[in-house]
Amino acid sequence: MAEGKKPQVAVRAALIGLLGTMLTVCGGLAGAVISGAVTIYRADRENQRVALAAASSGDTLSIDTREIALSADEAYGLDADSFGVFRDDGFVIARPRRGWEGIEKMTYRDLFIERGGYRGSAWDTQPVYRIRYGQPVRLEYIAGTRENGQEIDLDALEATLGTMVFHRYNEITVLAVDKAVAPNYTLAGVAMEWGQIQINGVNRVVANDASAYVLMQVSWQMEDALVDGAEGNVSIERWALFAEGDNHYYVVEVDYIPRAGESLAVWDDLQFYMDSFRVIN
Repeated sequence: MAEGKKPQVAVRAALIGLLGTMLTVCGGLAGAVISGAVTIYRADRENQRVALAAASSGDTLSIDTREIALSADEAYGLDADSFGVFRDDGFVIARPRRGWEGIEKMTYRDLFIERGGYRGSAWDTQPVYRIRYGQPVRLEYIAGTRENGQEIDLDALEATLGTMVFHRYNEITVLAVDKAVAPNYTLAGVAMEWGQIQINGVNRVVANDASAYVLMQVSWQMEDALVDGAEGNVSIERWALFAEGDNHYYVVEVDYIPRAGESLAVWDDLQFYMDSFRVIN
């Protein structure tokens, strides 16, 4: 990428799911993640853009696999008004467009407590950078609420997190895991760790044996809950790109909530942010 040049924004295509070396190791890892319901694809090494659609909505995210990394000189030459360059954590992402909140930094633990899915992780103190859009969906757990078909234990939820009400946004997050915190992990291992907390929601994985990245597509379904105050269901489609730098592993996660009346610009912006992500090498 030439100095000061913006990463090209991709045309909306069919969705992705890349899994680096996972095809050779997944047989012995995380059986709860790679189940019979998961479709695993092998991507040819020559493929430059890979795309994969959501299982339920058909929404599609794509990644240009040629341009996941850039040099430090290229990164530091980018326009600071257009790109956030996070030197300590080794990555670049576009700054928020109109209607989106500013880039917020939090810990991995705080993110999952806010989402209502905290289970504890060795990555709890690692930094997460988030960009989110507009007004959230208000979700309240009630008797009989299920996540991906599993009924939720309300007493345990209340005891762990102290509330039954959570708010979910259209958003993109970047988790930067310092390799010193995860010395025994590989890139595929990071992907499997993330996949295990998706409550059997992993739909598709696409892998390239020589790849330096991984992507999963996941569906999260909440049924028989209060959604913005009315009993109903909600679906969140999720894509996660797993990439590796010199000192960090990255989980770049897009959460998209299909809603009637939502501007198509929201989806296009999420694709734009994903396209802008680069590891600094």
